[in-house]
Amino acid sequence: MVQSSDRAGNRAGVRDLEREDLPSVGRLFQRTFRKGGNPPASLIDYLREVFFEHPWQDDELASKVFVDDNGEVRGFIGVFPSRMELDGRPVRAAFAGTMMVDRPEQNPLAGARLLRAFLAGPQDISLTETANALALGMWQKLALPLDTAYSLNWLRIFRPTTAAVGVMERAFAGARLLRPVAAAADALSERAGVSTLRMPAAAAGRRAAFRDATQAEFAEAVLSLKKSFSLRPLWDRDVLDWFMQHARQKRAMGTPVWRLALSPKGEVVGCYVYFASRGGIGWLLQALCTPPIAGGLVDDLFAHADGQGCAGLRGGGHPWLTPELISRKAIFYGRAFFVAHAKDASLLQPIRSGTALISGLAGENWTRLIGDLFD
Repeated sequence: MVQSSDRAGNRAGVRDLEREDLPSVGRLFQRTFRKGGNPPASLIDYLREVFFEHPWQDDELASKVFVDDNGEVRGFIGVFPSRMELDGRPVRAAFAGTMMVDRPEQNPLAGARLLRAFLAGPQDISLTETANALALGMWQKLALPLDTAYSLNWLRIFRPTTAAVGVMERAFAGARLLRPVAAAADALSERAGVSTLRMPAAAAGRRAAFRDATQAEFAEAVLSLKKSFSLRPLWDRDVLDWFMQHARQKRAMGTPVWRLALSPKGEVVGCYVYFASRGGIGWLLQALCTPPIAGGLVDDLFAHADGQGCAGLRGGGHPWLTPELISRKAIFYGRAFFVAHAKDASLLQPIRSGTALISGLAGENWTRLIGDLFD
């Protein structure tokens, strides 16, 4: 714990998050990521659950708050503990999640101090998959560069005009009135042969057949397929279910769709879960597969999302899918950046080679603090 004292005896600096801090953190969250106002009770309850009732709860890997001379919470960095393994060797990991600072012009070093406090923890490897440009700059000042493969956010558009209206709605809710016009414009361009972005129904391949799955079937597939990754979470079924239950509550992202890929012999060779948003941009949370069917998985994913009425689909870095995404008209851009740090270089090698399962359900994107609403 890093703290300092002022002349009045009050304590200022960075310390571990305490349960009593949650209302203050909630207010900070509302000011930073929402439109301000008092935080709803559901947000406070959620903060308590993810930061104090996590299935891998570790008191030594606590979230951090920055407090001013009066003891008021002015900054926060969320810490999600993780248990991983590298080729059978246990690895203690921690993800730096939501980071925010109140009035950064008055507390210009608060963010850097929070990040340093996180990196000084006892974890074997420090990770984040959601750093924005400002947070990335803080990591880079510590000589910790982003990892390109896992930072390649991508977007695939199916209905250009509808997608543009969807983007406008984020800034101006009234733009939704343009949806019928946008849909008509996209339909007209398709009939005229101007647009070639729509996806045909995925053909049944010789390598895999895809079908809808239950959440339970998807979980079993993930536990089986994760074994092909050298650095991976030490999930069991109960822990994985906890992460999936949180992810499926992110209704602001759309409706979760679970899919499996089966070989001709009936073996599970792939799976994915994405959020379908009719008329909006869908979002891929997680996709796993054996290398030979990566192209078929992307084809099925795009065709299914298009068939559900999504104007487009986006996702974070999945290095094992990147070549297939590139060849299928996906656009790559910088949005959320992945950074990893470890004193033991062997822990970073699987990340550099794209053979680590460290994003999505295995990272931070399962949490409702990213992209969901509270009421």
